[in-house]
Amino acid sequence: MTTDMFITTVRKYTRAKKLTPRMLNELIERIEVHQAEKVNGEHRQKLTIHYNCVGSIAIPDVLPLPEPDIRIQTRKGVAVSYSPSKQAV
Repeated sequence: MTTDMFITTVRKYTRAKKLTPRMLNELIERIEVHQAEKVNGEHRQKLTIHYNCVGSIAIPDVLPLPEPDIRIQTRKGVAVSYSPSKQAV
């Protein structure tokens, strides 16, 4: 499969609403499932997806978005502020 063929296949599925076996067969060469590990009480398992023609793609860790600091003046002398709290586990 050439790079142009891969790009044509990807464009064909850009608006797909459901992942089908045909899509997997056309886009993915293989999927490697690594041994599960327990980290800080959570089980984590790494998957490596090898795409046809382009291989595996490393997606870097991204920094979290800054939390908004919202302050609303509801009426004279009264201000309401909002700060998101962490979700209970």
